[in-house]
Amino acid sequence: MDLSAVTKATIKAENSFEIAKYSSLAVPAVSILVSFAVLLMIVWPRFSLALQINKSNTELVQKADSLKQKSVILVSLDKTELEKQVVAVEQLLPSDKKVFLLISQIERAAASSGVLLNRVESAPGSLEAVSGEPPANAPVPSAGAATEIAPSVKVNVSLTSGYSSLLQFLNNVSTIPRTVSISDLSVSSAASEGSAQLKVSMSIFAYFKPMPTDLGSIETPVTELTQSEKDKLEKIIDTGLATTPSVSVPQVPIGREDIFAPF
Repeated sequence: MDLSAVTKATIKAENSFEIAKYSSLAVPAVSILVSFAVLLMIVWPRFSLALQINKSNTELVQKADSLKQKSVILVSLDKTELEKQVVAVEQLLPSDKKVFLLISQIERAAASSGVLLNRVESAPGSLEAVSGEPPANAPVPSAGAATEIAPSVKVNVSLTSGYSSLLQFLNNVSTIPRTVSISDLSVSSAASEGSAQLKVSMSIFAYFKPMPTDLGSIETPVTELTQSEKDKLEKIIDTGLATTPSVSVPQVPIGREDIFAPF
């Protein structure tokens, strides 16, 4: 008996058995790979899209709720009260410089207090400029410098008065229905000896706030006034200086009510 032939046949049979064993695993392996490719290329993008849609729906629901709350607040506001508050705010912090009105208010404060105005100077720049941005050549404030609450216009005032009249003038200026501040106050006695008159110089800063150039997003929540802010506006309204301007509409021909009606 040829043992070498038997050995070869046995080895060949074992190799065939190994091939058959791994061949039976090839089909499931290919199926798994195909399934993974389908999951990666088709199912996962669809799942991600569904998650994005769900997130977008949640955001839309939140926006809708905020818009409903905003509409409720807007409906509850009193139109007449809002008009009064807008006029009072315009008096307190005008939307432009209003230099001539400021000077007239200073002159009235001086006349009612009995002081003699010697000089009133102002360099407001462009009277029509309402931009709150500083000019290009403006110096950059230092880190420790105080930030102004709003853009301002400066008026230099020089006057002669007695001590009591000066106090009355300062009180009148501080009660002007506009946000102002007094700085660089300098007081000296008059030239003549024994005179009770004082020479006074000061700088009056009047602030203004330009109107916004856009209305903002419709989703921006309504910021309601605090009670202290309402009280300040009520004080300005009570002075009688903040009055709602009455606008009369001129009578103009409006034409026929029905342009298709026969003559």
